[in-house]
Amino acid sequence: MPSAVALLNPLAARGRAATLRPSMQAWLARHAPGVPLLGAPTSTEARALLSILAPRTRVALIGGDGTLHAMLPALLKGGLRTGLVAVGRSTSVARSLHLDELDWRQGLLHALHAPTAPVDVGVIETDHTLVHFAGLIRIRATQPMTLWIDRQPAELDSAVRRLRVCNAQPMPSEHDPAPRLAPVRITDRMLHLLGDLPGPVWLHRLGGPEPAPARPLRRVRLECAQPMQLVIDGEPQEPTRQVHIELLPGALQMTGSHAVPEAETEILSAA
Repeated sequence: MPSAVALLNPLAARGRAATLRPSMQAWLARHAPGVPLLGAPTSTEARALLSILAPRTRVALIGGDGTLHAMLPALLKGGLRTGLVAVGRSTSVARSLHLDELDWRQGLLHALHAPTAPVDVGVIETDHTLVHFAGLIRIRATQPMTLWIDRQPAELDSAVRRLRVCNAQPMPSEHDPAPRLAPVRITDRMLHLLGDLPGPVWLHRLGGPEPAPARPLRRVRLECAQPMQLVIDGEPQEPTRQVHIELLPGALQMTGSHAVPEAETEILSAA
């Protein structure tokens, strides 16, 4: 059984990632012989490929936030180490780990050889499902939401109809092209709420103001009289009236800027 594999999501970047397969196969044959390039037409089949790998196998995951989101169940259950090669449309996780600065060749080299360290992931339960998430949840409602933060009702200055729950640095949005948001780190053991309101941006860092919180706060609950629109790591979900979100600190081993000592960054220049 291989100690490392590369898994390409052919649907990433609206299907453009599939065109990289021949070039990636040639690169792996030259620079990482013995590392197979896996692929599957569906997420279910891709998770099945990962499910047979030995624990601590290195997986170079080629895609974006949606690819990581879809593979999280297999990565977590199998205890697999992960390197994200950012080629998708939504790359908040890669951005938080400074992996979006690498082209796919540098990304593959980093994913296969750089050290890993724990990153946070989350779990979200709705009226219909329970799934993991990596970077960002977008929630939109036609009526004001009711929020609880760590089981306590949240006191808000205005009605909230749009909300982002951030575990990784969010990309600019059409509603908030330059969010005034303190850096969101996927390793900070906290979630962050960013709401789109009239006037100043409302921001609540779970865990309280700087410096560090007295205790980690990791749970959010939302309810709405009408079903809320939900997008998890770029993937639309079935509308729901209830959302329960909880952080799982350090649940996944990943490569990234949090794990790469300065002396080892020189390896990237060889790509």
